[in-house]
Amino acid sequence: MEKKKRTICIDFDGVLHDYSNGFEKDVFGEMIPGADIATKVLKNAGNTIIIYTTRPATDALKNWLKDHNIVYDYINENPDQPKDSEGCKIMADIYIDDRNITFHGTWDKWFLHTIGEFKPWAKPKKDLKKDMEQGYKEGDIWRMGQEKRTHHGDLSCG
Repeated sequence: MEKKKRTICIDFDGVLHDYSNGFEKDVFGEMIPGADIATKVLKNAGNTIIIYTTRPATDALKNWLKDHNIVYDYINENPDQPKDSEGCKIMADIYIDDRNITFHGTWDKWFLHTIGEFKPWAKPKKDLKKDMEQGYKEGDIWRMGQEKRTHHGDLSCG
């Protein structure tokens, strides 16, 4: 059975690239692994791919997408959208975003709990110096319980 051709809006920040370089105009992080392959598979299946981002469609953004082999049709526009629906939201069948929650048709306490507990997947960069200073202050790293290290016995010389 052939899949329906869809319009898919894919967010840029946190979905195609990480936030490793912060969020500044025309400053981008590393590509999220597999983003290039996934966009190619989706496009080859006949879907329309729209990069949907709060960023403007600058030459730097377009070059980043090209340099990372991200396949797309449009950035922040859907020319197939009906003329009488010219609000801010672009019409699409699917939105892929790192800051979304799927609505399943019911406003209830579970859904509100999901909203209240929501955290995007991307974590801010760890301050390595602060992390090391904290580890030193806490003392015995072997008792922290979170480290995945192997203790090879007493290495003292006395």
